[in-house]
Parts: sequence; C-alpha cells; structure tokens
Amino acid sequence: MIAGLEEVEVSKPVRTVRDLLEELALMLGKDFGSYLLDPSVRAVGSSVILLVNGHSIKMLEGLETTLLDKDTVTIDSVDILEIVGGG
Repeated sequence: MIAGLEEVEVSKPVRTVRDLLEELALMLGKDFGSYLLDPSVRAVGSSVILLVNGHSIKMLEGLETTLLDKDTVTIDSVDILEIVGGG
C-alpha cells in the first residue's frame, strides 16, 4: 500500500474526484500522486480503480465526478502479473 495507511480523512473541502486526488497527492507525497494519476495524460493510472459510494468513476463522470460530504471514495489497485516459465 503506497500511502502506508488504510484510511485517510481529508479535512479540506473538495468538489470533484480530481480535487480529492490532488489534495491526497499534497498530503501523501509525489509518489502517491504519480501512482494514482498518469502524469503524461493526467488521467487515472490503468491499474487503479476509483469508486465513489461503490460505483466506478468510469461509469460516473470520471475525474469530474462531483463529491458530497457524505460520499465515500475507495481507491484500490489491481496488479496482474504474468507468470513466465522456462526450461
């Protein structure tokens, strides 16, 4: 877990998922921000899954998904490793 934490509470008001990710990057460091957002296109990294209240932001408004105070945002990652054998 790159953040080193199971849960993070953001006290600064944020309006969108993008705002939240930028605030988390400030709080948790550049490595965390680079892990979440692909810096070349400023989009969510391909192995990162972002959920707002259990719904993927891909099915909502992406990084521009509006957040309310009561919303829960879950960030997870999926790593798929290719097993290579030889002989």
